[in-house]
Amino acid sequence: MAVAAEGEASLLNSSTWAIALTCFMFIAISIFFEKAIELAEHLLVKYKQISLQAAFHRIKDELMLVGFISIALTVGQSSVAKICVPTKAALAMPLCKIDEKAAETTSRWERVLAGTYAQECGEGHTPFIPAAGFHYLHIFIFILALVHILYSLLIVALGMWSVSYWKAWERLAISNKEESSHVGDIRLAKDTTFVRYRLLTIPAGWMRNPIIPYVIAFFRQFIQPVNETDYVTLRNGFIMSHMPSHLSFNFHTYIWRSLQDDFQHVVGISPILWLFACLWLLINVEGWETKFWTAFIALLLVLIVGTKLQFVITSMALRFNRAHTLTLGVPNVKPSDDLFWFHRPRFTLWCIHFILFQNALDVSFVLWIAFSFSSNNCVYQEKYKLIVRLIVGFASQVILGLVTLPSYALVSQMGTNLKRSMFEKNIQVAITQWYDRAKEHIHHESEVLLRDPNQNQDLAESHSSRVSHVEMTSHV
Repeated sequence: MAVAAEGEASLLNSSTWAIALTCFMFIAISIFFEKAIELAEHLLVKYKQISLQAAFHRIKDELMLVGFISIALTVGQSSVAKICVPTKAALAMPLCKIDEKAAETTSRWERVLAGTYAQECGEGHTPFIPAAGFHYLHIFIFILALVHILYSLLIVALGMWSVSYWKAWERLAISNKEESSHVGDIRLAKDTTFVRYRLLTIPAGWMRNPIIPYVIAFFRQFIQPVNETDYVTLRNGFIMSHMPSHLSFNFHTYIWRSLQDDFQHVVGISPILWLFACLWLLINVEGWETKFWTAFIALLLVLIVGTKLQFVITSMALRFNRAHTLTLGVPNVKPSDDLFWFHRPRFTLWCIHFILFQNALDVSFVLWIAFSFSSNNCVYQEKYKLIVRLIVGFASQVILGLVTLPSYALVSQMGTNLKRSMFEKNIQVAITQWYDRAKEHIHHESEVLLRDPNQNQDLAESHSSRVSHVEMTSHV
């Protein structure tokens, strides 16, 4: 192979000091990043940020996966480059169409396609993908992983910054200033601050229209999506539903811990998302405008998720207003899973993860084209579309971090069941271990009862009791 022979000769003719210096530079840079990662992990352990430590491990796993993909591309590039396909098939669904102007400033990849590997295939056939193309795929996958990690850190930092402002509301609620101001104050449910703010004094007849609450929720996400009244009311509903005897429960700490737990599910790239990336590349055909419209799809999804989160709060206000004529103190709203899509609050988190990945994928593609190819390419031919894509992607990312994620941090607590973050990490581990032992014990008792149904009645009753306790624990 001409390219391989040329590369081999150029390396053998290079100076030993140049080879050694190049190796030293890359090894030194790699060791620096390795030590930086170890330092960051040590700080997380020192300050007992166990949830963030788990998220950090997910980031390391993602980088390791990128390394394995890179190795696979390196090992397989020579073999795949020898695979030949009909030229007609190779020209179908092009990423960029070739024109005369582009041909004058063609990139190395295009030159390779044009002739370097032509001798590997017969007439009318073209390499499936040239060996040089693997180099560009290396760059794309690395950029995608890096941008996704940075985007994850960005939105979580923005979200935590917004949530940190709620600490003052929590202190006020714990000191009973908000609740004590309403002691002995019996009011109409429709006159409470929470109901008036959420329903905007719209006539009850209009609110029976299923579209009106969604319209209110859509615009509410742009105008103080979570205020003190929302926080105090949802906090009160959570405590009264799950722990009515612990009115001084620190709800803000629970939200903060829950947000950290959710962070570890946002930073990684799941196999489904990798599959989506491959599908996105497949349909990213010249003339289909896939690159342009997917940016708007991500923004649309952000607005839909934000509307749904606001609709959950609005629905709680509606239900409270319909169920109560009078109220004493803070409205006692009722958390419920049926307020969420598919009765699963965590499905919203998956939507946030998908939006984050879609934004990272779109920006990574733009950066990849910029670093790998000439400025005269199909992506940059219509610069206004490129600018619009970047603006829309940045806007959706900011909305996701400042509006959607904080709203999710609060609203996701309004499900029927408690989250694991209710407990400290060591308690979570103890509960999990007890749960596993209890399941094993129940399995053993079930086998005994199946072999001899006439076993002691006390054993059967205790078995039934343990099953019910384990089922309750499984929801935590």
